Amino acid sequence: MTDAPPPSGSPVAPGDPASAPLIQPLVSPGRPPGQKPRRVGVLAVLALVFLGLSLLGNVVLLVALIAMAEFMGSGYTEDAYIERVVEKGPSSRKIAVIRIEGIIDESLARSLRTQMQRAARDSTVKAVILRIDSPGGGLTASDMIHHDVQTILADKPVVAAMDAVAASGGYYVACAADQIVAQQTTVTGSIGVIAEFFFLSGLLKDKLGVQVVTLKMGDQKDWPNMFAADMPPEQRQYMMDTLLKPGYDKFVDTVAASREMKRDAVLRLATGRIFMAEEAKKHGLIDEVGYFDRAIAIAKDRAQIKDARVVEYIQPFRLFDLLGAQAKADTVLNLSRDKLAGLAAPRIMYLWTGY
Repeated sequence: MTDAPPPSGSPVAPGDPASAPLIQPLVSPGRPPGQKPRRVGVLAVLALVFLGLSLLGNVVLLVALIAMAEFMGSGYTEDAYIERVVEKGPSSRKIAVIRIEGIIDESLARSLRTQMQRAARDSTVKAVILRIDSPGGGLTASDMIHHDVQTILADKPVVAAMDAVAASGGYYVACAADQIVAQQTTVTGSIGVIAEFFFLSGLLKDKLGVQVVTLKMGDQKDWPNMFAADMPPEQRQYMMDTLLKPGYDKFVDTVAASREMKRDAVLRLATGRIFMAEEAKKHGLIDEVGYFDRAIAIAKDRAQIKDARVVEYIQPFRLFDLLGAQAKADTVLNLSRDKLAGLAAPRIMYLWTGY
């Protein structure tokens, strides 16, 4: 017979299971019952904040010191480059490979000058190979590189090895070498000069309602003017005679002298057209059709050595490069006065525009 529940209002004896609450209070196992949780003091919080700020400040200071150290040594100095072995051989006899890649500008010219100076001062470097993969670029920059090859490397054999493209300014630079080797699929030639700039008057006036006013003393002071409506025939002829023809004549004379060709023969080729390697050899623009290993063999023959270590100069990754790339990205849309002036001025180029 089961016991009946106690009547309502009946007292319950202490210790009776029926007197226990249905939900037991949670008590931390590490804290005695009834003890209040500890509170973190204000001083402790401030200490943690100051510790975090101190660590962050130290990291920022370390990054700044590294960047400053790299900036101080980030110029075009010989120490900024290291040697990477391309082909094993004795360290006492080296062939240095200097890569000329991409659009040729003043920055590339300064970098190449530093590499040439390193090769010239290294007595173990017996020959130099200019490995060219470039459609050309600035007229002045191309001429600077050509000049440095002839002067800085005057005491060492120089071979030009053409990769995919060595056209216009790329070919102009190759003409400074003692011998030119091109792969069968190399695009070369493009002997000529080109100038490009913009006319913005229609955009400013018709689309934006902006009228540019030019005041000048001297009829030719604003030739060419990117804000003009057009280029009159006399202005066009002035540009051709003043800017393009001297650069064109310089290119033709350089090819004629370096390739030992008559000027009239070069003029027949100097139409800006490009050539593949076999046709370029037929016209005397290059010496051989072959791959990079053939350029190495020619360099050894010219240096009168049987074996050599082939090295190329490279720059290791630096934090400053990453910071510099970010800074450049931040200023892409910053149209400063210098950038606007650069857009307004004609760009005289030894450049194959089909690249």
